[in-house]
Amino acid sequence: MPRPLPTLRLLPTLRPLSTLCALLLGTALTAPPAASQAAPAATPVAIPATGGVPLPRPGQHWTLEARTADGETFQTTLRLSAAPPADPGTFRADRGTLLLDAEAGTLIALDLQDARDGGLGLACAVRLNADRSALEASGVLASGTLTELPARLEAALAVLNVTRTPQQQEEAARELGLGSCALSVQTP
Repeated sequence: MPRPLPTLRLLPTLRPLSTLCALLLGTALTAPPAASQAAPAATPVAIPATGGVPLPRPGQHWTLEARTADGETFQTTLRLSAAPPADPGTFRADRGTLLLDAEAGTLIALDLQDARDGGLGLACAVRLNADRSALEASGVLASGTLTELPARLEAALAVLNVTRTPQQQEEAARELGLGSCALSVQTP
């Protein structure tokens, strides 16, 4: 009698990515936008590739610069709520959410304001450095409608997971029809 085939197992990183994407977008869509607070004028500071960077904190303003695979460019600012996050690593913002996953080594900026009205949603996934204290300057952009965005964000996270250099990241993103993005934090 032939032996049964072993069960097929997904790579350990794929299942959490699917679950993560659904949870991230579900949480971001069901939560009301954070109330905007008046803040003093801020100066943008690019996130360096190395060295200590203040990771997300309540009240910060994060700028997302994005270029879609089609060449369309966007620049938006996510103003984080002044209230501490109810869920660790989930920072509500006026236009979406900033999600820090120190264990996975990623920071994701979700700008869903226009997508809620039928427009384009933006999800910028940026890799944390090995010490989990600083960000690389660039990341992978997933863009699309609310129905398209979960699968595209999953692909963007997969690109970050398998590439090791900015050139590899750019090539893989281009092959999958993803864009590029950069995040910066504004400090008073």
